[in-house]
Amino acid sequence: MSMIQAPVQGLSAAAMLEVWEQGAGRHPLDQALLLLRYACPEKPFEAMCEWTIGQRDAYLLALRRQTIGDGIEGYAECPACRNGLEFQLSCEALLSSACTPDGTWKTVEQNGQAWELRGPNSRDLALAISAADPEQARRVILSRCVRRGAEGAEEVCTGADETALAGRLSELDPLAEVLIDLRCEQCGEQWQMLFDIVTFFWNELHTRSRRLLQEVDLLARTYGWTEREVLQLSEQRRGLYVEMALS
Repeated sequence: MSMIQAPVQGLSAAAMLEVWEQGAGRHPLDQALLLLRYACPEKPFEAMCEWTIGQRDAYLLALRRQTIGDGIEGYAECPACRNGLEFQLSCEALLSSACTPDGTWKTVEQNGQAWELRGPNSRDLALAISAADPEQARRVILSRCVRRGAEGAEEVCTGADETALAGRLSELDPLAEVLIDLRCEQCGEQWQMLFDIVTFFWNELHTRSRRLLQEVDLLARTYGWTEREVLQLSEQRRGLYVEMALS
């Protein structure tokens, strides 16, 4: 199992705007890899594409923690009564809750047959999202991430085997699919919600980037500073100048 081996630096104000501008309108897969290029500039891009989704998301959680903070405040809507529900998560807690595989093949036994599995990576997902339907996408993932184990063994994979092996893939890389248990205080409905760090973090960056540009505009008009000069200010100092400019 692999863990994050080097400290992840948070995004500066200038880097945040660059990432947001470059990734606006792109697919979440591309946005995730773009964020990784800023989080891990010393890592080869081709190698990052081979990271399992759990590995990828572990780095994104670390980047989010360093950029915005550890606490995550989420919102969900009850599927039964549509009541709004707020919940809290922790980047550190999510990171410590599960180890992430390193992309190497692991041998498992299913229905008396040995199979080798590896966690899906960004390249696998890129092919899966182009599939015609979810079932075909699942088969794409299985075809790339599951192979016959014992040499010379007869490869017979039933529908039940496929379902079981798909479940084993999820067990192999638990951080790749984070499910949150929720309960509605109003009607008592209980359900699970998928927490996707890529979408959540990107929405946060979108909101913060727009606010940053508004602050740049205000301080440039008030003090005549350039965008670069405004972004070089610490968040605390920039906030104080914004307060004074608005007073």
